[in-house]
Amino acid sequence: MKDSPKKFDLSIEQSTNLLKLALESNQNKKTQDTEKDRAELLLDTLASKLPVNPALLESLPAVLRSLSEELQSVSGLPLGKLLQNSKTKTTLLRRIKDFGKELGTSANDEIERDVALAIYFAAIAGALVFHNVKISEYSYKQLEQSFETLSKHDWIPPNLAGLYRKACKYCRQKA
Repeated sequence: MKDSPKKFDLSIEQSTNLLKLALESNQNKKTQDTEKDRAELLLDTLASKLPVNPALLESLPAVLRSLSEELQSVSGLPLGKLLQNSKTKTTLLRRIKDFGKELGTSANDEIERDVALAIYFAAIAGALVFHNVKISEYSYKQLEQSFETLSKHDWIPPNLAGLYRKACKYCRQKA
């Protein structure tokens, strides 16, 4: 069989369209895998505990430092619970926001950055919704746009998307 665009009795246009379909299918699969990876990493991060403040650890003697690290692993609520709890203090929400910022700064790829942003903005949303306190220098309009965008992603869990929607409404009223 000679090498020509007429293989399988397809025209050049039909061959091009077939190739285009295959490439689009492959791209859709990659997008789905990326969304799944984002969702899994976000859920893992929300299930983890907020790390101990490094400055606090440095101020402790070595014996207490190791004990503090051990106690931290068995105490405290996971990040997801803290972000959804109206009783979480604004000082702790600020720490979570800073933690999200640190995660984003040290992120190795787009997926890790997106998850860090989700944590970062969830802390800001919690402070607005639960305490009527703005812990960000972003304008209400900018925050509204960020919350709205995040709430529409499929990889964001429903409870977190709900928090973003409440914060979006809050910002709309303030703007």
